[in-house]
Amino acid sequence: MEKFKDHIYDWLIELEENKAAIFLNDCEIENNYIDTLFSMGSDIETYMSEVIVNVPLKLHRKLAEYSKETSAIESAISESAQSSGNYIRDISWRPYLKNEHNKESEKKTDEITKILTHEYVHKQIRLMNNSIVNNPHLALGISKELIETCCKHILSEEGIELNKEWDVAKLVKETNKQIDLMPFQVENVELAKSSVAKILGGFSNIVHGITELRNSYGTGHGHSPEFVSLDKIYTKLAVAASSELAIFYLSLKQLKDQKSS
Repeated sequence: MEKFKDHIYDWLIELEENKAAIFLNDCEIENNYIDTLFSMGSDIETYMSEVIVNVPLKLHRKLAEYSKETSAIESAISESAQSSGNYIRDISWRPYLKNEHNKESEKKTDEITKILTHEYVHKQIRLMNNSIVNNPHLALGISKELIETCCKHILSEEGIELNKEWDVAKLVKETNKQIDLMPFQVENVELAKSSVAKILGGFSNIVHGITELRNSYGTGHGHSPEFVSLDKIYTKLAVAASSELAIFYLSLKQLKDQKSS
């Protein structure tokens, strides 16, 4: 069902329903097929289904406070189905215990780190950019998590055992040791490699700074009512840095895949 959730997520982002997209990120969606319908005078099939949105228990108890978000999600589900000529008979919201889903969540994270895709990276970058002005704390949180995901993917592919004690800066350092820079078609190849290595080394410090900002001003911890978000100019800097590093890692992966195919 992950593809269905991703589709609804993209639908919300396209409509600039960022808060609803953020809410959806914490949920799981089931799209259960019920029956096949046929229109009078037409042999075109229409699929009827019921959708269940599983919400973490803590959020479900406060579901009334998220009426705008849930309404936007329901509209996105219905509109998406209509665009495909399908029919959603019912949308229900059910609570679930996150602790019971820990193993499933870990499995989901593993799947993401194994399949670093263009769609995943650019979806996260799009959400970061859309959040800079209205949700800078979210943008900072995603910027850190995106780099973490990219690094874990590369290290896993190289067969490197991940140490749970490693922070993101350490993950970047270890990742940079493993990446295979593509051949340079320039004079003085060693100088080019050395220069790029210095740039990548500098990203370790940059990521450390992003982590500190995320811990103080991002989604990593709760905030007091007097909390003031970081100015968007600094959030934009963090987002730009993490985006460029993620795209660089993704591009290297794609080149490596093309080379080996």
